[in-house]
Amino acid sequence: MTEAYSIFETWLIIFLAALATFGWRFAGLILADFIKSDSIVMRWVNCIAYAMVASVLMRLLVFPGGVLATTSLDHRLAGLAVGLLLMLSLHKLWLSLIVAMGTFAVLVTAF
Repeated sequence: MTEAYSIFETWLIIFLAALATFGWRFAGLILADFIKSDSIVMRWVNCIAYAMVASVLMRLLVFPGGVLATTSLDHRLAGLAVGLLLMLSLHKLWLSLIVAMGTFAVLVTAF
């Protein structure tokens, strides 16, 4: 059986996590002036960031948790498809999101 953390250990963990998070943000703030926004490094960083966001979203879509796990994968993929098609054709993000969520809600309720 494991022992509970003491108050000091708990605050130390919180402080170290905050230091690690804000340390990288501060380093990015300082280094941002030295890196050109159209350089190959920044394009690589942007690609990695987009890939990470896409992977997390796809993981949530395919292997959801909580209430979303009770819905069918077909319904989730249909909502995604409708949203992507509208976003690529109309170029209006908010309309695409609303219609995609509506499509998903109708499919879950009706079927």
